[in-house]
Amino acid sequence: MGVRKVLRSDAHDIAGIFIRAFPESVTHYYGAKAPPIDGFRDIFAFLSRAERENFLVYEESGAVLGYVVVPRSMGQVWAKAMLGGHVFVWAFKWMAGKYGISPARIATILGNKLLFAAYSGRQLLRGHAQVLSVAVDPSAQGRGIGRQLVQAGLGLLRRQGVRTVKLEVRPDNEPARRLYSSLGFRETGKSRDSQGQWTVMIAHLRPDPQSS
Repeated sequence: MGVRKVLRSDAHDIAGIFIRAFPESVTHYYGAKAPPIDGFRDIFAFLSRAERENFLVYEESGAVLGYVVVPRSMGQVWAKAMLGGHVFVWAFKWMAGKYGISPARIATILGNKLLFAAYSGRQLLRGHAQVLSVAVDPSAQGRGIGRQLVQAGLGLLRRQGVRTVKLEVRPDNEPARRLYSSLGFRETGKSRDSQGQWTVMIAHLRPDPQSS
């Protein structure tokens, strides 16, 4: 089937892809124990509703192999999470032990969000579009699926009239940095969280001639 819009029923599969594709990040928050999928599923279920038009997946033979989320405004994503009560539901589930995250780990996550706000406050206020998250299942990597997803996400933003797109990538993730550079992203700065440094990249999109 290829690239298509996300469905709410995809959240479980997408959460599994995230866990398998980013083991260092998962270990950073959960340690050596296997993480429960519930928290990741809840986040992606929220995004599949809040950003359905800007959330794409790659499906093949009935299986979801990758995804990309490209919000037009991260400020609006946070507003939807707060005003829709999702943050309070997540907090209740955490306190009930549904997510298996210790208070110390929660403090780390909250600290990361504060660091993100410190580094990215102006971008949030300006409402820049962002490649929020993109991943391909390790079993399907090396086939160009990630490129197809990012290209489709950028094309979607271009048709929506977006001119500038931001993303953050780890400096040692050379394959991802090469991909983004080939799609027009250029390094513009650095940010940091408890896992280390991020490279901030920006792409300036040309207007879609079919939209004029």
